Amino acid sequence: MDALSPISPAPLPPTGYILGIGTNVEPELNAARIAAHLAGVFGCVLLSRFYRTAPVGMTSPHPFVNYCAFVPSGLEPARCKEVCVAIELALGRDRAHPACKTRDRPADIDLIGRVGHPAPADGLDALCPDLYLAAPFAEIAALLTGRPVPPPQGDLCAAPLADCRSGVARLGETPATVHRDDGAGLVVVPEDGVHRHADGLRSAFLAEQRL
Repeated sequence: MDALSPISPAPLPPTGYILGIGTNVEPELNAARIAAHLAGVFGCVLLSRFYRTAPVGMTSPHPFVNYCAFVPSGLEPARCKEVCVAIELALGRDRAHPACKTRDRPADIDLIGRVGHPAPADGLDALCPDLYLAAPFAEIAALLTGRPVPPPQGDLCAAPLADCRSGVARLGETPATVHRDDGAGLVVVPEDGVHRHADGLRSAFLAEQRL
């Protein structure tokens, strides 16, 4: 199977992955591009708000945009990581460079943990994302457990969407569900933690039926 070939989003697998995502090369554009690639591969993706953060573990004048995502998938961890690496490469990251981990990058996608949905709170509490991902991780955890989404905890960044048909032109200002409809572009449904489908994932499909 090609690493970027679509994985059918229905029915949703009983498990999925929380991903930690960052970019500091054209970060607003690449943050949205990463989300679009994830939706194209996994079908339906739950996103946190986007946060602008200072580089960690490297020296660079270019700040990052960081966020977290939940992707429903039955893939084994190694295979899911391969898919994420393929997205990084498609967006121009040179993983063969000797300083790959400490240089500016258009895409960085890491697996934080594998969880079920709806997710038990204690299972999520056992995961330990990096400190700069604490706020977006808390938002994804809230959406997966049905708890209220916490208010923003940092400098938000809104990323433009080129092919969105849901009336939401920018990602990152609020948690959202993103679904790739190959016939009409991205379907984006803002998630407020209250007025949404119980699992935080089906809402994109329900919205598509209404559009």
